[in-house]
Amino acid sequence: MPKLPPFRAAREFKRSQQMLVKTADITANHLKNLFHAAKHLETAALLAKEVKNYEEAAEWLAKAGRMLRENGNPDSASLMLEKGAKMLEEPLPEASARLYSDSAEAADIEDKVGQAAQCLGHACRMLIRAGKLDAAADVARRRVGQAGRDSNPDTLSKAVLALVVVELGRGDLVAARKAFNDSVHVSSFQTGDDCGPLQTLLEACEQMDGDRGRQALQNPVFRYMDNEFAKLARSIRLPEARQKPSAAGGAAAEAAGAGAEDAEEFDGGLC
Repeated sequence: MPKLPPFRAAREFKRSQQMLVKTADITANHLKNLFHAAKHLETAALLAKEVKNYEEAAEWLAKAGRMLRENGNPDSASLMLEKGAKMLEEPLPEASARLYSDSAEAADIEDKVGQAAQCLGHACRMLIRAGKLDAAADVARRRVGQAGRDSNPDTLSKAVLALVVVELGRGDLVAARKAFNDSVHVSSFQTGDDCGPLQTLLEACEQMDGDRGRQALQNPVFRYMDNEFAKLARSIRLPEARQKPSAAGGAAAEAAGAGAEDAEEFDGGLC
């Protein structure tokens, strides 16, 4: 079969999308079959993605997810939404975050708290990529709430780690300390690998000790987080290190009679 020129291919894709959306509407409203209507919309979204109509793809995926939940298929909705969210990570991180969040809600209906927490982690990651740190913090708090219900102790530990990094990344030390303190009483978190490095970092920020803070951030706990979280951790603003004068500089300062204490300079960070 001969290959269509790009403009004709795009036109055929568009026509197919429109037919699928109309079919979905008829299937849902006249045949009352929400499951198959959702599948039509999912296919339309995949076609939209092929011609880079990402906004339409996101819209139809979200609608398909609602249909599946209304039809009593939250598990199918969660899996479909998660797949769609992954598809949109690069072109539309904010839309991807919304789909991940919807996937988490659907998973929660089935009490799949681990899956829900994981999807919220992905949503938070996408919001960081989009530069929406306030929204990322909200999602990270929801993730901690979900993770606290999971039987896997590592789920909570990683959720608290992410939340503290987001709060520090947005410059809110008080919220970061609260996020840590709210979970530190949980024995699985206390004894996990993330608790100690987080405590060290928070203490460094509270004591305005930039050197200690930078040293804390070299811990593998922070360095080996998912890429967006690791980048955000590296961007946490810490006090500048005290500049130690060289021997020659010190002698010159003494010769000039400069006996005053060196002033510590800070870069205006959260600490």
